Amino acid sequence: MYSPQSLLLLALAGLTTTATVLAGEVQSSAAYDHVYDIPELPIEDLACSNGAAGLSSTFGFDRISQVPGYPLVGAIEKVEAWGSLSCGRCYRVTNKQGGQTINIIAVDHADTGLVLSLAALDKLTDGQGKVLGRVDVKYEEVGGSECGL
Repeated sequence: MYSPQSLLLLALAGLTTTATVLAGEVQSSAAYDHVYDIPELPIEDLACSNGAAGLSSTFGFDRISQVPGYPLVGAIEKVEAWGSLSCGRCYRVTNKQGGQTINIIAVDHADTGLVLSLAALDKLTDGQGKVLGRVDVKYEEVGGSECGL
């Protein structure tokens, strides 16, 4: 039999576990920038160029088109600046309006939300990326294998 104190601790532990799971999902928005649609874009022009988790130093990529799953790439607020350990991470992004989901690899810094290639935003919006310009999304980090890493 559990004491009232034990039941309270178990209930609090359950709340903590639930909060941890929910904390993995971020409510945000996604827009696009044509720069990420240029296959020849040099990796050295991006915040995720080199450094501990850099796309060049870690994977040997010279151009953005070498990133697995290209053009499903973009900038994300999780990449704080050059050398961020969030570089090269895989994120599952879901359009809150239509429910479409894509996985993208973080290649650059965004001040807020996500800034994707137009091709990625089009896939997330059934071809309406340019018309909509920005959409409400939720995203969470997933394993690199989900993005072909």
